[in-house]
Amino acid sequence: MTGPKVGGSKVEGLKVEGRGAASGAAALATDGGNLEPFTFAIFSGLPGVRHGITRRAPGLHRDGDLSFVTGGAGTAVFASRRAWAGRIGIDAGRVVAARQVHGAAVARVTAADRGRGARVIAEAIPDTDSLVTDAPDTPLLLCFADCAPILFHDPARGVVGLAHAGWRGTVADVAGATVRALGEHFGSRPADIRAGIGPAIGPCCYVVGRDVIDGWAALDVAEGAELGRVVRPVAGSAGQWYFDLPLANRLLLERAGLRPEHIEDAGACTACNVEHFFSHRAERGQTGRFAAIIQLTSDEPA
Repeated sequence: MTGPKVGGSKVEGLKVEGRGAASGAAALATDGGNLEPFTFAIFSGLPGVRHGITRRAPGLHRDGDLSFVTGGAGTAVFASRRAWAGRIGIDAGRVVAARQVHGAAVARVTAADRGRGARVIAEAIPDTDSLVTDAPDTPLLLCFADCAPILFHDPARGVVGLAHAGWRGTVADVAGATVRALGEHFGSRPADIRAGIGPAIGPCCYVVGRDVIDGWAALDVAEGAELGRVVRPVAGSAGQWYFDLPLANRLLLERAGLRPEHIEDAGACTACNVEHFFSHRAERGQTGRFAAIIQLTSDEPA
């Protein structure tokens, strides 16, 4: 459906998954003349953290593709990153990124890592799909085109995290691995952690095969009616199922100890909203990448 109300803010032209919109005031502006990131209500009002999820921006190089892998000339990609960074309020030159591999490895980021992957992918943290840090002014950035961005913030400990959850990362429980890493490195309690699940391919569009279903079943997270919400057979198509990637990650976060009210789901399907977000599935692999960014700030008490 179009023109939904999301937490009282009208999201013009953004199609929202039928299972429900964001639980808070996640906002997306559609004015092509301005760079307005998608943001989560669950982080608003919390001091010491800045975040945003970028979108297509026709005024930028390749519609604002922020990946050095798909975006072409590195200088042009960095210029687009710098434009979005200015809007979000971070320093693009300090960005820490990862070479994502659809796994569940979590890397602890320190101030010494600032700039790794900011300008070239070769300098990014290798073979990693989740980043956590307690270092202020050290923005974390990962790229997406259907996979689920998961942003984390523990206001009690003053730490943040960012995970990339495609189906492989989901069945490897990258969400739970990030929660555990926040606890192991910084003493975070799951009950204190807030998480935002960003725009990702929804259960309306994500058709998967037996490998995904078997991987999900092996986690033993859901059963009965709950399982039926995550996995639905495709009518008339044997061996294919609709998979609810955001809901699967919500359940994994809850299993890791997060309170349900501390999890916000954007409720926006990337494949239904290619005018706003890049979608690998909808665009048959010929597309760019948007980015999720989160940072602790030193100019406000964390």
